[in-house]
Amino acid sequence: MERKTDVIVLNSHGVGQYAYTDRMPRWGETMRVTRWHIDQDGGKGTNISVALGRLGLNVSYVGKVGNDPWGDLGEKWMQDAGVDTTFLYRTDEVATGTALILLGPNGENAIIDGDSSAEKLTEEEVRNAIAARAEARMFVTGFEIPEHLSLYGARYAKELGMTTFLNPSPLPEQPMERLNFVDYLVLNEVEARALLELQRDAAMDPADMARRLKRRYDCPHVVLTLGARGSVILDSKDDLWNVPAPRPDQIINTAGAGDGYLSALVYKLFKGDSLRDATAWASSYAALTVTIHGTIPAYRPLEEVEEFIHKYK
Repeated sequence: MERKTDVIVLNSHGVGQYAYTDRMPRWGETMRVTRWHIDQDGGKGTNISVALGRLGLNVSYVGKVGNDPWGDLGEKWMQDAGVDTTFLYRTDEVATGTALILLGPNGENAIIDGDSSAEKLTEEEVRNAIAARAEARMFVTGFEIPEHLSLYGARYAKELGMTTFLNPSPLPEQPMERLNFVDYLVLNEVEARALLELQRDAAMDPADMARRLKRRYDCPHVVLTLGARGSVILDSKDDLWNVPAPRPDQIINTAGAGDGYLSALVYKLFKGDSLRDATAWASSYAALTVTIHGTIPAYRPLEEVEEFIHKYK
């Protein structure tokens, strides 16, 4: 008997390659990095699917990868977490994408995304996959696939009555119109500043950024993550609050913390928690992820998450 789907995730799978550096390179510079290696990092679609699967939700992943070892890895990682990969389309038209994650001395990161194999994903395939899992209550997407596919999927999921989440990362190549079919716009400060077309040195309070994002894109809820400074939440009633970030004893790797926050938020809202409680729990979940090397290994089962939260409460 086929399981009932709780959440659909439409985003990219790719394999992360990691390297450590003390600083960013300059144009024209050849710079030495250390500990270059391939790790369990599958891109945002894989990360979120695995995180939600390990928390106990029934997840259906939608994306396209090549018929190659990188695609095989994604399928294995997700299936090991209990994710339905029926709509992980495989093709010889593309090679599965990869990304380079540069890690700094204090755990900070910069991510360089390669071409996404989802470039060959079609609107028809997206629609068929969502229609086949129309019982899902929530839909999560982002821009590691072409943004027109992400937005097409979110619109259709909303028409079917799903609660929709959008992480506009990487930043869209074209200006976006109203996103009133997106229930939760979840993004970090860098992404928020870019979407608001702020100059790099322009000062703006995160609360004001959240308000401007809501007015500009017409999303009921805006969740603005601020790394170690926590997050700012603006809800559908225009209530605004700050969520502090727990401070773990040691920060190992911040890559994937944003995906963890989004996954935890979706999980708690699915379980019926209020947005205030869900964002507080998501902040703690993200804090746990930065204490563990790698992304996919950092997405822990519910019991371990609760144990961590109790320790830092």
